[in-house]
Amino acid sequence: MQSIDIPISDIKVINRLRKIDESKVKDIAQSIKEIDLLHPIQVAKKDNSYILLSGNHRLNAMELLQRTTIPCVVREEDDTINQLIEVEENLCSKRLNAIQEAEHIVLREDLLIKLGRKAVVGSNQYTGESITNTELANQLGISRRIYSYKKQVDNLCPQAKRLLGETKFAEKMMDMVRLTKHPKHIQIEVAKILVNEGAKTFNRALILANLKYKKKDWKEEYKQIRDEVLPPKSIMRFTRKKDVLNDLCLLVSHNENLRHTKRKSLFGTSEVSNYTMLPEHSRWFIKYFTKENWLVCDNTCGRGTNLIAAAFENRRIIGFDLSADNIEGIRTAVVDHIGLPPESCSLHHSCGVEMEEYKGNSNMIDCFINDVPYILGAENYRSNDERDLCYHKDLDSFYNKINIMMGNMKRLIKPSNYDEKIFHPIIMKLGSQRRGDRGLMTMDTDVEMIARKHGLILHDKIINELKPTLQNYNLQRCIENRFTVKLQETNLVFLKYENKS
Repeated sequence: MQSIDIPISDIKVINRLRKIDESKVKDIAQSIKEIDLLHPIQVAKKDNSYILLSGNHRLNAMELLQRTTIPCVVREEDDTINQLIEVEENLCSKRLNAIQEAEHIVLREDLLIKLGRKAVVGSNQYTGESITNTELANQLGISRRIYSYKKQVDNLCPQAKRLLGETKFAEKMMDMVRLTKHPKHIQIEVAKILVNEGAKTFNRALILANLKYKKKDWKEEYKQIRDEVLPPKSIMRFTRKKDVLNDLCLLVSHNENLRHTKRKSLFGTSEVSNYTMLPEHSRWFIKYFTKENWLVCDNTCGRGTNLIAAAFENRRIIGFDLSADNIEGIRTAVVDHIGLPPESCSLHHSCGVEMEEYKGNSNMIDCFINDVPYILGAENYRSNDERDLCYHKDLDSFYNKINIMMGNMKRLIKPSNYDEKIFHPIIMKLGSQRRGDRGLMTMDTDVEMIARKHGLILHDKIINELKPTLQNYNLQRCIENRFTVKLQETNLVFLKYENKS
């Protein structure tokens, strides 16, 4: 078809599918300077001007060279044909990213269908003259399969296409194909992550997006636990909160009649009292492992932090201690101050090893939680009762008592069922002692072995961090003996399963 020179000022550019690539314009301009324009642009006559059909980059290159005219092939003006010409040229140029190419392929098919040159998929209008997708793929020099992949990218939602369209990530066809297989909200989230540089790679963005929207089919019970307690971890750090529970626990633990000095520090100027559990420590275990109205037993309750936390969280309680003063202090806190009904509070001034009051019972306790005294008589609770574990300084004698206690706790604890997610735990907080050349004596190891003999299953082991009063005082001794400052205790959680002996 013969070309004619037309003034550039008479040529109008409207509704372009592609944005101008300035670097390509410069390359074409350089080529024109060297060998002139080899391929005329295509235009259509409309009124007193011309509409550009294809060759926008060549037109801009001529303008860059300040040429006033450009060789053109004038076609009969037809919107559909004109648009198809532009699409074909853009597809053949291979300068499109995956999103742009998909849009061009889909538009190309729509235009061909409109012109009657391609049948609608699924219709009975196909004729031998209609163009097939295989033929369309061959025209682009690709396989039918690759053509389908390229076309599939157009299934991306409009917002994802808009966000990714001008980015480097739109160059990767198969990444865009993978993205089409995800829901709209995932596509948009991936696009936002990449555009906002929340990830450097497509794969990373896809992982982050899916994690954000991962289905959370939480039961209401689990939601409540998630929202109300610290995340359950194998190493926990509990801090004191100045709230009502803390005040109630201090009411008992700081009672002058119940508080006993462990040793003096700072050259005899300060007294260190026997250890008392943090209320938040007790509350966490109560809320995580038990439910409202469950029966919770602390059979070595001391000054009652576990029981006060349980009553505060609407659990029924059973407690054992060999100090009548401790028992009355706990009773005052849970009945008079918390308001626990007396029938929901059974406190026994008796031995928590034997638990004689429940000798004929079994499978009745929902949860045991205790903090047995340290081995080797590390702390004296001044009960003046030989049954008190703190007076059993011989290890064999001490662990013999623990063995009896473990058997009674197993009998009284309700059975658990793993498949039905029913868990009735025996929770024991245990410490350790250093004894020179006798080494480090960890209570959890021996207690775990005793529990195993009784057929109890170790369900969990949770380390809680300590903030010992004498930490700095002990530092020199630790360095001298080349061991570390002890900053932890171990909480063992045992379960009884019915099919276990």
